[in-house]
Amino acid sequence: MKIMNSNILKTPLAVVLGVLVPQCCLAFFTSSMYAYRRSCTQSSETSRLQPIFNDIPTLSSHNSEESDNINITTERTTVAIANQTFLLPTEQDLQTIQERQVCHKLEPSQVTCVSSPCRHGFPQAFGFHPTKGPKLVSGLFRLSCPLLVQQIDEWEGQSGVREMTDWLRNDVNGDKQKGYERANEMQKQIRTELVADDYDKLVSRMGEYNADKFLESGVAGIPSSQTYNVKCIHAHVADHLCRSSQSNNTNTSTEGNIIGEHALNILQNQRGVSTLGNDVCWQQCSLRHEQLPSDWNYVPKKNRQGLRSTRQRRKERREED
Repeated sequence: MKIMNSNILKTPLAVVLGVLVPQCCLAFFTSSMYAYRRSCTQSSETSRLQPIFNDIPTLSSHNSEESDNINITTERTTVAIANQTFLLPTEQDLQTIQERQVCHKLEPSQVTCVSSPCRHGFPQAFGFHPTKGPKLVSGLFRLSCPLLVQQIDEWEGQSGVREMTDWLRNDVNGDKQKGYERANEMQKQIRTELVADDYDKLVSRMGEYNADKFLESGVAGIPSSQTYNVKCIHAHVADHLCRSSQSNNTNTSTEGNIIGEHALNILQNQRGVSTLGNDVCWQQCSLRHEQLPSDWNYVPKKNRQGLRSTRQRRKERREED
């Protein structure tokens, strides 16, 4: 056992306290100030980074206060067309489609409906009114999700249309043909109802024979009797997304498009595509996000050519003026 220094024992208690207490107080004050400064620094850093984190929608954000800002809602306004229930677009839907997805102006009257939102809250497809735009459009539904458009473009470049056509023709019990016929019939009914007030206008532009053929066409504008070829995977997927019960969250008996449904299954299960959105595709569609050169982005070749042609025409007009 150690014996304490006798000099310390002889030192008066007041002297000991006079030396030790100030030193203890100084050490406590110094450590407190360090902890306070560290806390302020961390808080400042968190505040600086918080806007960056807040701009990334995630699955968990669907239940947060931010959910309304990225257009994920539990209740949407619907409209009935040809006994089918569709979701009406919101102002944010229209802005997203025009500015971030198809990259060209659309009149609100041209967009008849939208699909249910993806995991980030953005429409994946929308309905096109046949006669409300500057030119007639035979395709009723258009795929607008940049991720799905990119993946189907790539797939079609690898004989995707041939793959889907082979699947369609391998129809032992005829269910695929019947499903295709029902999809074409629904396109005909929807188109006819939408154009009811513009039929005279349609006839004046196309003639009565062509106008009737136009109204009777099926998916992607093909003759409704042609149910042995897949013309465009994009069109079938868009039709399915806009018309399926799973998409429009209604209790109707709408079955969607059998070809579009099968195409989405192939993308998800065989080609490894997150058909409801991946971790970076939101960067193109988010109106709150300022796009950077390093962000994910996809503009189809057809759109790029159209944009170049538009810029060229504007340049020529300026030069003429």
